[in-house]
Amino acid sequence: MINLALLGAGRIGQAHGRAVAGHRGAHLKWVYDPIAAAAETFAAAHGAGVAGLDQILTDPEIKGVLVCTPTDTHADLICRVVSAGKAVFCEKPIAISVDETERVLDHVNAHDGLLMLGFQRRFDANFRALKQRLVSGQSGALESLLVISRDPAPPPTSYMKSSGGLFKDMMIHDFDMARRAGNLGVRRWRRADRSQGCQRRW
Repeated sequence: MINLALLGAGRIGQAHGRAVAGHRGAHLKWVYDPIAAAAETFAAAHGAGVAGLDQILTDPEIKGVLVCTPTDTHADLICRVVSAGKAVFCEKPIAISVDETERVLDHVNAHDGLLMLGFQRRFDANFRALKQRLVSGQSGALESLLVISRDPAPPPTSYMKSSGGLFKDMMIHDFDMARRAGNLGVRRWRRADRSQGCQRRW
């Protein structure tokens, strides 16, 4: 039985927390949320306790932490959890900017940390079936891939202000699925800086 902690008891945190609580090989020990009532309600419903961030990071029984907080807090929390010697599952994206993402990844690598992002769609049954059809050749060679994504309802305004928007917070699922389904690598990517009126290529 592995002991895990949940940071963030909002919509996505509750979804991941329920998955942990329902897994026979895992135990949701702690829940943290800056809104105490949210943490207390979710923890009580799933047999967990409520703890502060420092208590979670210093608890030797906690082997992994789920970071399900607002997007603009991900980078700092990933680094803190990794520095504490614990594995991290983090909702995507890692950070809002490329530079911040690279800084976080450098920190994870420097501490020999374990980090997994929440690209869960690659494990969904329909996408796994598509991948298998492509790998087996049943569907022939992939020539064109069109991905359309929709959420069941618009997110709250407060979430959109800190999430990075549709491209950084939602479209990255589409990039992940495209790479996964087509076994595609990143050959070239471009970052545009509108304020400078320039483009940088790698």
